[in-house]
Amino acid sequence: MSANINTQFELSRLIHASARYLDDRDFQAYLELYQEEGVYSIVTKAPELPEPMVWMQRNRAELRQRIDAMSEQEWEIAEVEQTRVVSVDRIVVNGETANTSSSFALYHTDQGGLTSCYAVGRYDDCWQKTRETWMLRSRRVGLKTRQLSMLSPLPI
Repeated sequence: MSANINTQFELSRLIHASARYLDDRDFQAYLELYQEEGVYSIVTKAPELPEPMVWMQRNRAELRQRIDAMSEQEWEIAEVEQTRVVSVDRIVVNGETANTSSSFALYHTDQGGLTSCYAVGRYDDCWQKTRETWMLRSRRVGLKTRQLSMLSPLPI
């Protein structure tokens, strides 16, 4: 039982660390959470459509390219501070794999100090155990918010 509790604690710690890395714009540390073949996607469900819409789907290398391209572009999102509040809702461990689900709210604070909620949703993560740690096989960001003030080029 204690091994399972330790595993749950470690997975919860990694989920919260992923949010902190993004808040701190430590994209290298964020990307290191993913396996080489790991996939990041953003999906949302509109009531008028039968299937969820995929807004973005990138593997680790493509996500790195997108983040690296930020310096080549001027993005309005770069001028806001981001704060993610994450609540780990579910952790299911099956040997060397695990599935987690976490609710999140992403807040933006502008240069004037005004804070607003940018997006809410859920992270559905698939993890793989390695010798050293758990790594993301995939993160599916299920957005509840469909009308964003600006589309973020960064992971949500």
